[in-house]
Amino acid sequence: MTQLQTDLAHLRNEKAKAEQKLRSCQHREKILERQMSELNRRERVHRLCTRAGMLENFLVCPGELTDDQVMELLKISFRQPEVVLALAKMVHDLHERSNVQNPLE
Repeated sequence: MTQLQTDLAHLRNEKAKAEQKLRSCQHREKILERQMSELNRRERVHRLCTRAGMLENFLVCPGELTDDQVMELLKISFRQPEVVLALAKMVHDLHERSNVQNPLE
């Protein structure tokens, strides 16, 4: 009977270690998820600032225009047929590059 108790104690000890490792891994997972979220946010902020800077290079007196005026200018610009076609081609080319087909087909 003492052998059974020893085996049971050993199994309980192993279970406790496994549960502790699980908690540790779950905590590490949460830390990594927060880090990924932070990196994604920083990447997005960088992209937005870069592109806003590009836009301001084309605006005359950008600080004097209101947000509504800039939005109206963008709406007008992106309705132009040349812009619509250029954007569609860029998106199409991007999708073609990302969907590389199997060369054996």
